[in-house]
Amino acid sequence: MHKLQRTISRVVEYSGIGLFTGEEVKLRFKPSPANTGINFIRIDVEGRPIIPANIESLHDAKRLVTLEKNGVGVKSVEHVMAALAGLGIDNIEIEVNSNELPAGDGSSLLFLQLLKGTGIKTLTEPKNTFFLQEELKVSDGDASVVALPYDKGLSLSYILDFNGLFLNRQCFEIEMTESTFSTQIAPARTFGLCTVVEEYIKRGWGRGVTDENSLILQENGTITKPLSKAPAELRFPNECVRHKVLDIIGDLYLTNLTLSARIVATKSGHYLNTCLAEKIFESANREARK
Repeated sequence: MHKLQRTISRVVEYSGIGLFTGEEVKLRFKPSPANTGINFIRIDVEGRPIIPANIESLHDAKRLVTLEKNGVGVKSVEHVMAALAGLGIDNIEIEVNSNELPAGDGSSLLFLQLLKGTGIKTLTEPKNTFFLQEELKVSDGDASVVALPYDKGLSLSYILDFNGLFLNRQCFEIEMTESTFSTQIAPARTFGLCTVVEEYIKRGWGRGVTDENSLILQENGTITKPLSKAPAELRFPNECVRHKVLDIIGDLYLTNLTLSARIVATKSGHYLNTCLAEKIFESANREARK
């Protein structure tokens, strides 16, 4: 675990398509001083309002993560947040000209490469490191996510199970480091069930879905490209469960903590992940008051 805060060394820009809107979005990542945190800046809105990327800005986490402050929001932040967590970046400004971040290739890989390519700058202030001291759990039916005390960094395990439908049960466990995140988690792309994706398309959502940025789980157990329906070329045999771990990492980074804990998840999504993030944030505040 890195002990000192980090930012990027220079400004870097990226343009891409929003997964839900299908509109082109421009991002500009800018270095930021210690203790300023991660902040999105809506440059398309008068006054250039700032939306802090923290748990207090969380507005919605049903299918994607939306942050909002004073009525101005930005959605689909989870893959960028995961890239920042993977690189240990604590302070950065992210200018965006839309209410949705670009999808990239459906994973965190492009954002990771872009940010790492700037050179990571180590600052002089210590990170806000938190060693979890208690067991925390949130659940909904047979879905759950648990955080346990663990003093060796961030360990994550996930069980993805659709009860015999769409996909055979997948399990994945990893000790997170910058290296393991970069090679084993960041490349894993987002996926959806064919029934859900079809409904999205009917409603005019998912306009930015392409054969390159998404995987579709078909009812017959195959994984295909969303538009051509051709067999998908997987980056890992268990790419789907790895992407769920990517989502957890991004969601938990809304705590703005360098977390040392063991995370055990079963069938969880953004909603449960962010509920756990709130509990971890509260636990850290309780410990700080002691």
